[in-house]
Amino acid sequence: MLEDAAARSLFDHARRDLRARFDASVGLVRTEVRPDLHTPRDSLWHALGLLYEGDAATAEGIIAVVLAMQERRQDDPHYGNFRWWHEDRVVIDLNAVEFMLEGLTHILLRFGDRLSEDTKRAAFETMRLGFGEIDRLDVHWTYTNIYLLDVHNSILGGGITGEPAVVERGARRLREWADRTRADGVPNEFNSATYSAVQINALAAVAQFAADASVRDLAREMEQFLWRDVAAHFHPRTRQLAGPHSRAYRRDVVGAPDFLKVLLYRVLGDHSLLDETPYYYGSGREGDTLVALTEYHCPPDAIETMRTEATRELRQTAPRETALVTYMTPEFALGTMSRPYGVGATPEPWPAHNACILYYAKPEPPGYGLLYTRYLVNDRRVGGATYESSGESVDLWEEGAFRAAQSGPHAIVAYGLLSRGQKPVHSLRLDVRLLGPGPKTEILAGGRRFDGERTEAQAGEPIVIADGDVYIGIIPLEPTRLGHEPPVAVWREGQETVVSVFNYRGPAKQFWEYRTLSGPFFNGNVRNGIALHVAARSAHVDIDAFAQALRAIPLADDQRGSARSLRFGAATLDYDLRDL
Repeated sequence: MLEDAAARSLFDHARRDLRARFDASVGLVRTEVRPDLHTPRDSLWHALGLLYEGDAATAEGIIAVVLAMQERRQDDPHYGNFRWWHEDRVVIDLNAVEFMLEGLTHILLRFGDRLSEDTKRAAFETMRLGFGEIDRLDVHWTYTNIYLLDVHNSILGGGITGEPAVVERGARRLREWADRTRADGVPNEFNSATYSAVQINALAAVAQFAADASVRDLAREMEQFLWRDVAAHFHPRTRQLAGPHSRAYRRDVVGAPDFLKVLLYRVLGDHSLLDETPYYYGSGREGDTLVALTEYHCPPDAIETMRTEATRELRQTAPRETALVTYMTPEFALGTMSRPYGVGATPEPWPAHNACILYYAKPEPPGYGLLYTRYLVNDRRVGGATYESSGESVDLWEEGAFRAAQSGPHAIVAYGLLSRGQKPVHSLRLDVRLLGPGPKTEILAGGRRFDGERTEAQAGEPIVIADGDVYIGIIPLEPTRLGHEPPVAVWREGQETVVSVFNYRGPAKQFWEYRTLSGPFFNGNVRNGIALHVAARSAHVDIDAFAQALRAIPLADDQRGSARSLRFGAATLDYDLRDL
């Protein structure tokens, strides 16, 4: 069952971790970040490991606690779903049903013969109620990872419980998703270090266990489709998934071992993929148990791509005509997406994307650097969980709307506001954030050396950075000025150097003209943005020579009415401020 050394290493790591977090007084595994909370999802993986080790009694106790977390009140709107934490009083996360059924499915597939008849009967009843909730939710195909978990649970779980209609529903949804995804060329939930892994795992399990050979073949085909897309974005020298990313958590952004890196370690055998990073202090790896036990079908050409350093540009089109561009050299990988990511028939914007992100090689540990952009409201810091009700997030979500364009190492990223309603604001800014500058990093802001003390600057003044194996040039574009302070500041926040381009900083106030982006005072969104250029250190003799070359790149920012036209090198961006 554990096919290779990588699988055994992952499984052993998971066993140590889950045993250490198991709370016998509750019968569940504690969460890493909040030990006062207990997670049924990890607990099911612990139960699976216990069954592997032969401890059916403890495993069945865990399973019984998880089954009791299902909503059984028939008048509840989410009858058949599960509480996400044991301490929750009601169903909060609608995806819980998919993740619990995934765990139960693998337990029954792999070790059902080690369970008592009573436990299996209870699990079957629970899964049948879960299938009803999944069908009622009928998650939209654009929500790729949850849609494919639906496919996985329906085909495999329905097969276990003897529900042919559920199995056929899953097969039909797989065919529909495959047709749409082939036509688009990328999944809607594209290039995500966490969720691409969920997608691959779901398809790999269907390819391994489905009873119908045609379903197995289709699942394997689409699993390989996803592997090739991951390979096309993998940057070998930094061992990072190059952008742009539809969805990325702080762990993914800063280069910590995430779900996808666990998968990549399994197929590549490169233990450095699991190296810790000094830039992340949240929860650890996920997926070790599942990845250790899964049979993958990563094609040889994808593995070869992931091991080959090359210079190439990848241009793709995601749904909603979203242009995705990744430019990769041995030294760096720059990626942009042309518009915000969304999910649903009428796309609901989701704020965890990376519109513009750069990974680059550094000779010293951890071996990479990072630059990324965020539009932020009211001086929010890393961990300020605007979109997270728990307040425990370590993320830094996007709070602006954007348009972007890229050609090779040149990019333009233009930002504006989302609707603000009646909320007062005291700061509106675009951040370009550089992670991990060290003693050898050089930064010129408006021609002056930046030494860590806050420096004010003007729009149009280049900020030039020499770090690791690259030079980075940032030109803040002239923003809409809603206040009277200098529009640009270079400063430090913890381990990050930040270039902030302000639309406003001053006393808290409501901006009537941006309450809805459509009201009686609205005449177009604010202007904000940057031009960005990246080059290998070997291309210029020193930082001053690079700064001179940066100034020579043609740059134009023109506006007629609400129509804005931007040109930087070969990159061009045209958009309407009323439609941003």
